[in-house]
Amino acid sequence: MNHIARNVLASLCLLSAQAFGSTIVYSNTTTDTGDTLAYAQNGYTQIGDRIQLSGTDRLATLATVQLFNLGLSGTFDATLRLFNVGSPVGTQIGSDIVQTGIAVPAGDVFNVAFALPNLLVPDNLIFTVSAANSSSGVDIIGLDMFEPPTVGSSDNTFAIANDGTNFVQAATASENVFFELQATSPASIPEPMTTALAGSALLALVLLRRRAAG
Repeated sequence: MNHIARNVLASLCLLSAQAFGSTIVYSNTTTDTGDTLAYAQNGYTQIGDRIQLSGTDRLATLATVQLFNLGLSGTFDATLRLFNVGSPVGTQIGSDIVQTGIAVPAGDVFNVAFALPNLLVPDNLIFTVSAANSSSGVDIIGLDMFEPPTVGSSDNTFAIANDGTNFVQAATASENVFFELQATSPASIPEPMTTALAGSALLALVLLRRRAAG
């Protein structure tokens, strides 16, 4: 699937999340501590957190993270991964969710939203974010830290990171990673609307294939 098709499907997921009335099951987006958890400085390839969700909706539809670019404006790619809880990380939930060619401002913070395909998640889970393929001058320093969560909860004594070989617990001085997760429940998805959205997705892919073939 090319990047155009992925973007079409991501847009459809965002529309379906709005149509199905997703609720926020975790949010740590209110109080900025002014700190970041850096990638290169700590030798991390992935950074994230372990979180406890609120409510009962568990079909994840949308996740939002906040990063900081220390360099010039440009583009980069970001990947979101969800995991079961382990020691410290268990098996991955679903597949990688990738955003390519994200435009970022110079020397500023910015949010990245990942559309999730009604992915079933547990009450406790771990998320990580990685950054790659930055254009010249872009320096994605890391994820912004906030505290405390206003929806759901998270142990603020450590975050989760990967040093390229293993997952580790990264001390964060009593802070959590900026993260918001929206979800819905199977009962909230009307069957006719589900069918209509699936048809729209298939039609979009057919048109893209014809366009590529032409």
